[in-house]
Amino acid sequence: MSWFDIMEDMRKMQEEIERAFPEFWRRTPLLSPGESKEGEVVRYRRPLTDLKENENEFIMELEMPGITKDDIDIKVTEDSIEIKAEKNYEKKEEDEKKGYFFQERRYQGFYRSIPLPSGIKPEETEAKFDNGVLEIIMKKTEEKEKALKVNVK
Repeated sequence: MSWFDIMEDMRKMQEEIERAFPEFWRRTPLLSPGESKEGEVVRYRRPLTDLKENENEFIMELEMPGITKDDIDIKVTEDSIEIKAEKNYEKKEEDEKKGYFFQERRYQGFYRSIPLPSGIKPEETEAKFDNGVLEIIMKKTEEKEKALKVNVK
């Protein structure tokens, strides 16, 4: 009997659609459901993301314009990373003498969760944020032998 995991199948289907229509997804940021700090259901934009790999580390860059470093929350495990950022903005102007009232609200949120292809050291992860771009450097764990030959006696 095999285990059927609908969420894993949905994730794979989403990846296949993104590969099939790359231009569409670049122009239309995908929204992800989540909860705000106040517990209400909101939708987050997926930040444009680059993930690079070299011998010793993974380097991830995410574009999050309008966000400050204090708005960002990063959670790292040995095999995945989750990035969430929220910003609320409210502006209110009144002038009874001139007879106008103006009020503007804006909510901005980003969310991305990415499984990583090999293990990392969460305690050695570093992040820096500059000019709307978040860079995360994740050190790899020492890779173990993938297969071990067993002699039959």
